Amino acid sequence: MNIVKLNSSDWELNVDLDGGRIESLRKNEELILGSFERIDGKIGNTHLCVPNFANDGVEKYGLPFHGIFRNAKWNLVSQNDDLLEIDCEVDGFYVRQLFAFINGSFDQKVIIENIGEQEKPVNAAIHNYWSSDLGWDEVFLNGMNVSTLIKNSEFINLKQLNDLNIPGKPRIKWQLFGFNSAKLWTAFLEESGNKIFDKNYFCLEPIMQRDEGFFGSLESMLSPKAKLELRQTILVG
Repeated sequence: MNIVKLNSSDWELNVDLDGGRIESLRKNEELILGSFERIDGKIGNTHLCVPNFANDGVEKYGLPFHGIFRNAKWNLVSQNDDLLEIDCEVDGFYVRQLFAFINGSFDQKVIIENIGEQEKPVNAAIHNYWSSDLGWDEVFLNGMNVSTLIKNSEFINLKQLNDLNIPGKPRIKWQLFGFNSAKLWTAFLEESGNKIFDKNYFCLEPIMQRDEGFFGSLESMLSPKAKLELRQTILVG
């Protein structure tokens, strides 16, 4: 691990440059996004999925599942009281992540640039690992109980401004730019035909578009020297 930090009076962010991952995000010492040892033995924490999210990129272009940046080495660009910026260049993509605490909220901006000579498909996502110490059976997103969606690893449509209620946590306002859907999921094992789920976290992962025919379509193509900007903002309480 290679941790860099950003702190304010009530927020604390730890970012691992190995993978450009959010190792933890806390508000008033309450864990919002975390790192978790999963039931399948892996360690999960919040990371980018660039340039592809799921199987379309694997099947069409032979890209790793969830893209090429989550296991890459990132560089620290700048760090001060208000902003943390990291960057990484892989396979003709130059990606920056800018983390900041703005007006009492946490802000993550992602800028993806095609620095190659040919257009490239992009269907990016942020694989958020939300802390749920009391379980996710009563997690509500925009007034809807999403526990069944988590169990079944399903998608849901997103609004630009979303209400997220997690048992035992303060109410969360979650604002998104450039993302239209989300995948819900948590790790599990099957024993005697029954699924045993992790309960202390759940993944609610904003994605530009569902993969069904999007990745590789004209709409998904990023022209040479062009940039794409995505963003999530989390307001707690």
